[in-house]
Amino acid sequence: MNQSTNFFGAMPSWVGVILLVVFILSGRLFKDAWKLQGARWKLRCRVFGLLALSGFLLMVFGVIDFGWASR
Repeated sequence: MNQSTNFFGAMPSWVGVILLVVFILSGRLFKDAWKLQGARWKLRCRVFGLLALSGFLLMVFGVIDFGWASR
């Protein structure tokens, strides 16, 4: 448990912005791949879904440092 806390413990606030952008874009690409169902659409849905899920989980369970806001 201590190793995972150290890994997620010191994410700067700009990482949260990048995670949010990755979450939004991969969710949008997932929806487009699902609707169009072109070539290899299941593989693309899985990849974009995993990217969206990982971005969401890191935003929810990760600790983001907002030290600049307390100055």
